[in-house]
Amino acid sequence: MNRILRSWKDDWQSQIGRERIFRVRWLLNPDQPPLENVEIVEQYGRIAEIRRLSASARDVLPVILIPTLVNAHTHLEFSSLSEPIHPALPFQEWINAVIRWRRDCGTMRGEAVRRGLAESLENGVTSVGEITTSAHVCLDHITQGCSVVSFHEVIGLQQERIPELLALAATNLSEYPGFSSDDSIVGGISPHAPYTVHPELFASLVELAVSRNAVIAMHLAETTDELELLHDGKGRFVDFLKGLNLWNSATFPGGRSIRDFLEQLVHARRALAIHGNYFSQDDIQFVARHANVATVFCPRTHAFFGHPPHPIRQLLAAGARVVLGTDSRASNPDLSLWKELQFVATNFPDISIPRLLAMATTDAADALGLPIKSHQICAGAELQCVMLTSEHDSGDLRGLVCHPATQPAAVLIGERLSVSPPIDENLRG
Repeated sequence: MNRILRSWKDDWQSQIGRERIFRVRWLLNPDQPPLENVEIVEQYGRIAEIRRLSASARDVLPVILIPTLVNAHTHLEFSSLSEPIHPALPFQEWINAVIRWRRDCGTMRGEAVRRGLAESLENGVTSVGEITTSAHVCLDHITQGCSVVSFHEVIGLQQERIPELLALAATNLSEYPGFSSDDSIVGGISPHAPYTVHPELFASLVELAVSRNAVIAMHLAETTDELELLHDGKGRFVDFLKGLNLWNSATFPGGRSIRDFLEQLVHARRALAIHGNYFSQDDIQFVARHANVATVFCPRTHAFFGHPPHPIRQLLAAGARVVLGTDSRASNPDLSLWKELQFVATNFPDISIPRLLAMATTDAADALGLPIKSHQICAGAELQCVMLTSEHDSGDLRGLVCHPATQPAAVLIGERLSVSPPIDENLRG
């Protein structure tokens, strides 16, 4: 496949500035019927026309063409890891292992972010929702072709630190207020989780997001231990916080629920409820009534921690928005959003491929507050697409999509075409 694409790449790039035509076996767009045997006309990086071909058409590239992807949730600081951090359970032990790793290996975060963005682009991802734990993501680390929503992560349970943490979050938003022709990054806010953010701090961060028209993201309903802490003020998180000298029973008096957080998050322009593994039916109905809230499902991370089936079916049936993310290499073997989509397509065969593709493109872009047209293949749009290998036989499109050999082989963004070999894992730390 790489040989075919490299030969085609040489011919394609030799015709820059002229009308260029290429033919593909399949064209997939979000929430649209798939098209087989398609001809795309391009000039100066934009799509002039899309035409159907006859079944007997020749010179058709053996690829599936999809829009570039959007990773709604990741932590790129862990991109130097060659395998996930263990043990996965109990969850608090995994967090402690993450804390130790950050302490011992966290000095090269900028390089890890650069690697993570490069890996993302190689896998067809051009927009990323990044949880940023250092002061900010340096623009020098942004790979050409990627847009990043940098969610400044806020962790703080001590009431006296609230003014300081709010000021840092506001500074991040001021540094990256929005995309321009020269910037590839915009700021967001991420109160980390219910067990790491003081209630007053959380309320103030939501107010800040509302006042700045910023997107906000929070890990919610990730574990049953989280629910127990909120509802009863007991459980494993009590011992975890005591071990960090952060426990204060007044902060966790019980009688609270995930709904308490959702009711505040809906005031923001856009809000991401990350994971939602243990949403109640009431939570599902609530987010379904608020289109500005998206639940971020990270399928292979969900499997890594051994959770029961994700409520994605119930969310979709209720009309809620669900988008896809990879989470990080601390809980995932790689940053391929395409493999996340394949995982869902295999394990949830009742969800259509066009609907799944929307979760990884247009819906995810909108959830991050980004333009959706950059993640559609349509006449008049800039040509941004991913070519997936499709050399093997399959009786149906789902079988083709789910086949392990169907993987990103090339990324085409306007005049730039990259046909890259897989990332050398020996280069990782």
